[in-house]
Amino acid sequence: MAIALKELGLLKLEEQESILEGLQSSYDPIQVDGKVFMIPREVNNLIDDLFLEVTSLRIEREKHIGEGDN
Repeated sequence: MAIALKELGLLKLEEQESILEGLQSSYDPIQVDGKVFMIPREVNNLIDDLFLEVTSLRIEREKHIGEGDN
């Protein structure tokens, strides 16, 4: 950690602020191909919302396909 802090001191002030603000964010784990990654909670929420939307669209599509068979 000490090495990382020394390297942080070599960056421009704006870059330091950006990194430190990022560390204040809440992170959630996500597993992809057996590997776990920590992503910002906002990104995780976006992924969840997109999943729900795709699921809803899939159900609607299946309803319409089923109606065509009758």
